[in-house]
Amino acid sequence: MQRRWTLILSISLLFQGTCLIAEEQSRTYGPWVWGINSGYVHQFDAGVDDADGDFSVSRAFIAGSLSYAWDRKTSVGVSIGVGESDYDFDGGVSIEGLKPWDEIREQRVSVPIRLAPTEKSSLIIIPSVRSYFEDGASFSDGQTEGVIMAAGWRFSDTLTLGPGFGWFSKLEGGSSAFPIVLLDWKITDRLSLGTGRGLAASQGPGLSLSYALDDTWTVSGGARYEKIQFALDDNRGIGEDSAVPLVASINYSPWPMTKVSAFAGVEFGGKLELQDSSGRTLASSDYDSAPMVGLTLTTRF
Repeated sequence: MQRRWTLILSISLLFQGTCLIAEEQSRTYGPWVWGINSGYVHQFDAGVDDADGDFSVSRAFIAGSLSYAWDRKTSVGVSIGVGESDYDFDGGVSIEGLKPWDEIREQRVSVPIRLAPTEKSSLIIIPSVRSYFEDGASFSDGQTEGVIMAAGWRFSDTLTLGPGFGWFSKLEGGSSAFPIVLLDWKITDRLSLGTGRGLAASQGPGLSLSYALDDTWTVSGGARYEKIQFALDDNRGIGEDSAVPLVASINYSPWPMTKVSAFAGVEFGGKLELQDSSGRTLASSDYDSAPMVGLTLTTRF
């Protein structure tokens, strides 16, 4: 049966926040702004260490957003996104004898809020509700809630820096928190370094270095820690996929606030895990480094 190809880009919640800071001095549009974020990535076959076989993943994601800006530094919006990951395991592949998963769906709603307490400071608050669940499970099975907050201080026209944190509930109960360093640094007129420019719908931190070839073309490279948990069908518990992708991309911006990116890279340190409903590990396996390619589109109008 033909599988539905789908899931990621999702320029993560922190990326949305970093973009808001970067746009402070470039907005020329009206108070209402529509946006679309979408992307596709394919991870090629990777060998599962504790099984005789490989697996690949095809992912896609699309989100629509609407925001209202009172001025160049103050806005509130809502973003609604859906996605799907199609895991293709070789026949008979198991994780320590347990059946892996198939299609993982994603649904999320977030509310990005941007404030400016002072002339040089920026505050970002992004509460969200999201769900990752295997086809056959339900939204409530994979539902988690959380918030990302970050404060930036504009030290100069080229450097914004500040601390932040993320907090999210966990499928097995309890919650997790992690620190964030918000960075937007224009090292030169062409070279910049920043956080949050991830290529996946994850909670992990990332770092990206970009070089502008001209007004419309840039090249960039980055790394990011990604970890996604999802509810499995038939009350089988929780699945988890974690890795560190290292990616190079070429980006085209035909007009302001629109960017198309093609990227390629390798996922390192991959691990698959099956847990029971309380979070106790039932089975786990590392997987080999795997090449990946993808395409993303971000636009606002």
